Amino acid sequence: MLPRLLSVILLSVLALACRPALHAQTIVELKRGGSVRSKTVDDYKDDLKINERLQADSVKYVDNLRRAFNALHADSLSEAERLFHEALKLRPTAPGNHVIKYNLGLVDMARGNNVEAVKRLTEIVRDYPNYFDARLARAEANLQLGRSSEAIDDAQQVLDKPNLEGMNAALLEKARFIRAAARYQLRLFTDAHADLQTILRENPQNENAQLLDALTLQKMGQPKEALNRLNLIVSAHPQSIDALSTRAMVESELNMPAMARADYDTLIQLCPTESGYYIERAKMLIRLGEKNAAKADLNQALKLGVPRGMLHPLFQQVN
Repeated sequence: MLPRLLSVILLSVLALACRPALHAQTIVELKRGGSVRSKTVDDYKDDLKINERLQADSVKYVDNLRRAFNALHADSLSEAERLFHEALKLRPTAPGNHVIKYNLGLVDMARGNNVEAVKRLTEIVRDYPNYFDARLARAEANLQLGRSSEAIDDAQQVLDKPNLEGMNAALLEKARFIRAAARYQLRLFTDAHADLQTILRENPQNENAQLLDALTLQKMGQPKEALNRLNLIVSAHPQSIDALSTRAMVESELNMPAMARADYDTLIQLCPTESGYYIERAKMLIRLGEKNAAKADLNQALKLGVPRGMLHPLFQQVN
């Protein structure tokens, strides 16, 4: 999720950067025979024109940032991106521009363009190695790309500096979760479980850690315990999309199609335009022998834009 408090922090920092500099009281003439002399009225008039332009640019720069963050909050990614780029052109050397570039990286990630996000975030981390928000965003992007080792490296950089200025509990928890997810990808389930248990001891309400820990327990050969954990999570959060979809996936893998189908019923009620849930429910209905209902779900997935070719093997099972 794109950070919402960042706009307040950034704008207050940049407001300081926008103050006009004090004028020098002398002129050094850069021409043959030039001399050092006091400023004249004309010199001050010229300075005033320059400063008026700089001040106008600064005002527009801050206004662009304010509107860009508002656009992010409204999920208008294209508008936010346009305004961020315009701000960078207005003041290409302004302090805090690395934070704008970080947000552009988050826009890339929101669009699923993780390769470009990694490139952008790498430039920021190179120049600001202790800008941990950017480092963890890069770790998340690498995680999405299946680059588990790179994600672990960035998470470890954060975990190794718990007492550094600017570090806080939220950053450390996020880094540990990313490392756990990367370890899960690498099938290092015992290590992932250890990370997740650390998180849950300090923050028992972390739903993402609860869900990943349940999946980890399943991979560690404890499917009943995994399902019990998921049942508790869904009971506490009956409309949680992540909890319901995770439980449905585990129920499917444990050959419990009726229970998985019930979860997909709820998911479709909550997200009626999500084609993937119709496809997964169709798979459960096929297992339950309800071919006509399964065919109806597959047709609905077609209406929602899924190419027929992707569904051809499932249609063969219901025709």
